[in-house]
Amino acid sequence: MSRSYLAVRHLLRQLELKREKGFSSRVIPNWLEGFIDEISERFEPFSGVARVGYECAFSEDVWELSVFLGETELIGGAEDGRMLPVNFRFDLTSITNQFELIESIHWNAFPNSPVDVEVANDLSFLTVNGLIDNEKVLLQIHSTPPNQIGPAIRQHTDGRLELT
Repeated sequence: MSRSYLAVRHLLRQLELKREKGFSSRVIPNWLEGFIDEISERFEPFSGVARVGYECAFSEDVWELSVFLGETELIGGAEDGRMLPVNFRFDLTSITNQFELIESIHWNAFPNSPVDVEVANDLSFLTVNGLIDNEKVLLQIHSTPPNQIGPAIRQHTDGRLELT
């Protein structure tokens, strides 16, 4: 699996979040970068390749981290521009090894929600609250990326893959 964190889009999104919610401008510490790497390794696409993306911000006294697999955009042919989410499984057992202390784990599901496709990533996600390196962390594992992220991979009709 290719592990690129869509860094430019992440940084732009963080600037938007800071303006909207008044987040602190703290730099992501090394221990959190290591945690993101470890969590990224737990995604297992059922087929093909995938890229892990994340959004991370410090709010009050907690690091808020959302992780997801980016979508693949089809380029050319009859389905040009179609976005394909990636089917995957995620090793939840390994999360317990990453936290010093887990305060809570919740699965959030809204199957009966009258929601349009643009916010589908909020229909089902896992939330883990705990401590890492004596810092509070709120981890959310989403089944799809936020809509504003865009494609992680472009797949051309000739089978060629392009990382975005």
